[in-house]
Amino acid sequence: MCDTGYSITRLVADLRELKVHAATQARMLEAVPQLVRRMMLAKHTWLRPSMCVPNAQGESAGIYRLHEEDDHSLAVFVVTWLPGDETPAHDHGTWAVIAGLDGHETNHWWKRTDDRSVEGYAEIQRAGSERIDASAIVAMPGDAIHSVHNDSGGVSVTLHLYGINVDFTERHKYDPASHVMAPYRFGGRRREVTDIQGGQR
Repeated sequence: MCDTGYSITRLVADLRELKVHAATQARMLEAVPQLVRRMMLAKHTWLRPSMCVPNAQGESAGIYRLHEEDDHSLAVFVVTWLPGDETPAHDHGTWAVIAGLDGHETNHWWKRTDDRSVEGYAEIQRAGSERIDASAIVAMPGDAIHSVHNDSGGVSVTLHLYGINVDFTERHKYDPASHVMAPYRFGGRRREVTDIQGGQR
């Protein structure tokens, strides 16, 4: 099934409509995956090879910005990982929806087990895993902790939507061995869309 009528422009319009009506985090996590599913079905109309270029340095992902409001809300990215790339355990400080576009990677969930009484200290443990491929959508609240590992033999491409660009949230990474919790920026090799032909932006 293909949804050729859906586009980046329409996605942004629908996200703005939700924002205008002051949708709660719970409402966004319910509604946005449905919009993302339509983007996945229509990816042949908007996803370009130039959006899926990994970071050749291998230190972080290739990040292609599709949209971001002036206040850094409603941020939409295409994120590309090389085989073997892996993130530390981290949260986002905002709601997030991640969907597979090409290839696959593994999403690991983590659970925080300390009482949160000591600043910069956190105890975490693994709490399950799931595969993110071209049929998968993962939605998570701002305090959810996860990590991503491209344990496939090829490049993994995913669509990321955030309530706020995570470089402008109180986002953290977690070390399960040292129990250190520290600020964590998106980073990566970032580029952004300039034009998409055929009115599909």
